[in-house]
Amino acid sequence: MSRPIKQIENMRQVRFNSIWLVPLIALLVAAWMLYQNWSTQGPVITLIASNAEGLEMGKTRLKSRNVDVGRVIDIRLSEDYESAVIKVRMNHGTEQMLRDDAKFWVVKPRIGKEGVSGLGTLLSGAYIDMTPGVKGKQQTDFTILNQPPLSTENEGVRLMLSSTEGSKLDVGALVHFRGYEVGYVEKVGFDSDKGAITYRIVIRSPYDALINSDVQFWMTPGLSLKSSASGFEVRLDSLETFLAGGISFGLPVGRPPGAPVSDMAQFRLFSSKESANNNVYDEFINYVFLFDSNVSGLVPGAAVEFRGVRIGTVLDVPFNGISMDALTSLDTPLIPVRARIEPQRLNAASTSGAMSLQKWNELIEERINKGLRASLKIGNYLNAAKVINIDFVDNPSPIVWKEFEGYQIFPTAPDAFANIENKVVTILDNLSQVPLDSTFKQLGQTMQEANETLRELQALSKSVKQLLDKSETQQLPADLVATINELNLTLQSYQANGQIGRPLKENMESLGRALNELQPLLRQVRENPNTLIFDSKPRVDVQPKAAK
Repeated sequence: MSRPIKQIENMRQVRFNSIWLVPLIALLVAAWMLYQNWSTQGPVITLIASNAEGLEMGKTRLKSRNVDVGRVIDIRLSEDYESAVIKVRMNHGTEQMLRDDAKFWVVKPRIGKEGVSGLGTLLSGAYIDMTPGVKGKQQTDFTILNQPPLSTENEGVRLMLSSTEGSKLDVGALVHFRGYEVGYVEKVGFDSDKGAITYRIVIRSPYDALINSDVQFWMTPGLSLKSSASGFEVRLDSLETFLAGGISFGLPVGRPPGAPVSDMAQFRLFSSKESANNNVYDEFINYVFLFDSNVSGLVPGAAVEFRGVRIGTVLDVPFNGISMDALTSLDTPLIPVRARIEPQRLNAASTSGAMSLQKWNELIEERINKGLRASLKIGNYLNAAKVINIDFVDNPSPIVWKEFEGYQIFPTAPDAFANIENKVVTILDNLSQVPLDSTFKQLGQTMQEANETLRELQALSKSVKQLLDKSETQQLPADLVATINELNLTLQSYQANGQIGRPLKENMESLGRALNELQPLLRQVRENPNTLIFDSKPRVDVQPKAAK
């Protein structure tokens, strides 16, 4: 009995030691910190990238509007080794940012068409930037964009442009209005059915108010060199368009704004502003011009002018719509050119009572009957660019064809160069008919007779002088002696060394030498008249000699 009682007494003597409070408190604090850390952490998201260049586990930050919202905690390869899988721990309270339309991209130094960006990361290192999502469901898996998004603003209007000419523009190319940046190219595609390049562009607000149904779009290359009948034109645009090109738009001159347009409205993209302006005229009369001269220098888009005023546009050189059978049916080989007369160039767009297309057609036909003809004219002698010139001619040739292959025929006349060539041929023909041999013989006889006359005058002058020296002559009356002296002076002036005879002799000798020098040239012209225009003999290429 005594032993159990002793054990009970020993148990009563055991007391709680205060030193155990320290680890207990530490354990409670650690548990609280773990809970606090767990409760303040955000979700873990997964980002898929083509590569993890510049990213480091535990260091690379995730930012939104330059505010830290997360940190990279793990980087590894995907199971198929085709991409990088990046785990990011988001901060607490960022769950609402992770929606379907959230965008992620890596910020690092970049130099491109959009400019220079990310220079601040040269010292701090690359980081991941994001645009918070506002639509769709919350999710944790996203794909990192290869390039930063062009814009985070959804305001404005989106349009679809299609182009069948000109070079391709890239995503990010700028859209300008009178040189001011108002939008950008958002997407580039290709329509195989139309064979056209398509562009989806964004016009930012408030500049979307400039868009209406009558607006025209055209490409604005940074550097353009154009050669036409108007001359050479060099244009240098802004640095951005110089590097990547761009798009401009505007209303045609004199046309009021059209109706407002909605998103994804369709427009045509022209290769140049001039091409856009020429496409404004939707009323025209098509003609085929049959030229019997050289049409080199005449290109599609060239002007059709009436006394220097543009009234139309050349469409096809040569006109492909005419078959070879139709061409061979003509009496003479002619080159067909299709062009159109655009009366709207003369009718003001806002003028009421402007002539209708039928009235213009009747007026032109009436003028053709009165001698209105078309001919080729060089608009610029530096590049030999030609235009079609329409004007009245004297004694016009009769009209042979009224219509050909379904198109009205506009009668033509020889161009200026053809007239010059005809005149040169006529002059050479007349020159070749001149009797040069008989002419030279007559000139030689005339020179001989002139020399004999001068010798006779010299002999007569000597006789008169001898007569004056005689004593009998001195006894004659003074008037008679003075007359004889004047006669002597006159004869002396006609001698070979006199005031009249000497220049006459020199002129006759010069004429003789010139005729002798002209004889080979005149003989060559008579035998081959075209030597006045072309070289008499083709130049032989110099053959290099072999080294010794």
